[in-house]
Amino acid sequence: MLGKIAEQFTQLKELLIEYFDSNVEYYKLAGFEKLMRFVVAITFAAVFFILLMLALFLFGFSAAIWLGDLLGNEAAGYLGIGFFYLFLLLLVYLLKKPLIERPLIRFFHRFLFKKENKNNEPS
Repeated sequence: MLGKIAEQFTQLKELLIEYFDSNVEYYKLAGFEKLMRFVVAITFAAVFFILLMLALFLFGFSAAIWLGDLLGNEAAGYLGIGFFYLFLLLLVYLLKKPLIERPLIRFFHRFLFKKENKNNEPS
């Protein structure tokens, strides 16, 4: 009788060790998946940001030259576009919560806590 109980405890111990090992493996894989999705999202955002900055840089020069031709003074065109960018900077600073913080929080919440159904389709 005592030997049977000891054998059952040994089996229980083995099952618990197997259960915890499989949980550790699951969380390693889940963490790796989330880390890779995060790295891909950050890489995409960096490339997108760099290309956007290059486009804005070239559009800014083009607009400054166009405005300078319109005003008859090239320096006035550059000055006008500079003030326009300062105005945009002030506007973004004043509206940073609704324009930047909240959308980023929503994006990362969906990104990190995304649940998938059995068909691997996002819910």
